[in-house]
Amino acid sequence: MPRAPIALTLLLVVLFSVSTAQASASVEVTAREEVADRVVELTIETPAFAAPTKVHVILPAAYDSQPSRRWPVTYFTAGTQNRYSAFADALGGTGLADDFPSIIVSPDANSGYWSDWFNSGSFGPPKYETFVIDQLIPLIDQRFRTIAKRSHRAIFGISMGGYGAMMLAARHPDLFSAAATLSGAVDSNIELNGAVLSFSSTFDGAPFDAIYGPRESEEVRWRGHNPWDLAGNLRGLDLQIRSANGVLNPDIGEGSEDPTTDRLSCAVEEGTWNASISLHERMKALKVPHAWTDYGPGCHSLQNFQREVIDTLARFRKIFAKPPSAPKILDYRSVEPAFGVWGWQVSADRRRALEFLRIRTDAKGVTLTGSGVTRVTTPPRFRGVTKVFVNGRTTRPGRDGRLTFTVNLGPAHTVQQYRPGGAARFETKRVSILRSPGR
Repeated sequence: MPRAPIALTLLLVVLFSVSTAQASASVEVTAREEVADRVVELTIETPAFAAPTKVHVILPAAYDSQPSRRWPVTYFTAGTQNRYSAFADALGGTGLADDFPSIIVSPDANSGYWSDWFNSGSFGPPKYETFVIDQLIPLIDQRFRTIAKRSHRAIFGISMGGYGAMMLAARHPDLFSAAATLSGAVDSNIELNGAVLSFSSTFDGAPFDAIYGPRESEEVRWRGHNPWDLAGNLRGLDLQIRSANGVLNPDIGEGSEDPTTDRLSCAVEEGTWNASISLHERMKALKVPHAWTDYGPGCHSLQNFQREVIDTLARFRKIFAKPPSAPKILDYRSVEPAFGVWGWQVSADRRRALEFLRIRTDAKGVTLTGSGVTRVTTPPRFRGVTKVFVNGRTTRPGRDGRLTFTVNLGPAHTVQQYRPGGAARFETKRVSILRSPGR
């Protein structure tokens, strides 16, 4: 296995850092207003959206009285056709979080499923994932007194936002210590949930299936964002799945003067309950630890959401007091042509069609499953080390302590995964990485 030049290693790291810096630099806060007690409204201009977007930042009750204290950050992803103000206004979230020791950040949801849209292959805005992950998190850490670490960052959401919270956490598990879905549409493989996702883009004035494209031709994009398919990526996070079952519950105040509204609310909750059960069973099968709460009777209602929020924040409080450790073994799947996770950077073969690539790491090396010649850069684990054995061959780390090498996973597949003729079998290669004795 040839040793990558030091200059190439440095170039890959620099390009990754520059792209992240450019994403943050392109964001501008054009207005800041205190719209209520402890609620700060930010107006943000970003190329992720065609127009300025707004974000609510709900501050802890003691934020101003303890000016030297830094705080965890909890991100809230709202449901379909909800706005940035949903947590504070519709849910009464400021009151629910009176004694919650964390900043809460609520960006605009609309009906975008918290994803960067495919837009018939033209991509471009809206780019919800890019905004939240690459732009909003750094912005909040810069402007507020946060504990800017994974150990003190959590994410949760309701309905479409439950999908968003679990999807973003599964695609970026190194950014969050905890994630929760509340009455979430967390499995788009279920026909009804998938149909709602397909239709959702029309609520925002876009064509049908603008988010991921038609399922019959773009299945891999759907699965590359679906929490059910990405459940294995969530190991190492504290996870919550919460839902009621879609039966009206007058004991919590459900029931209105409009039976049609109640029936619709209950039908929606039954759909998210089925999706929640599906994700719960998937995690059980993969042995991914998680907390599963089936509340029994309850619908897609304010009353049900409020009890779910109260219980979720109570668990987050405990997690912030004693965060889970980072996983010792990385096991991660992605459909992105290039990605970074836990300090590892992976670039797939440029000739390869869109498909999943899996990386598994441990103390003695890395295992890849996919196709084509794949380039891997390790985290900066080898500072001061003069040489490392990569599959038995001597390799010199870069000045930054990283190794870069290529792994040949056979011919690059030329048909996109899940399309007719797409590959069903993938090459797996193990690369041993051992420090040379005496550094």
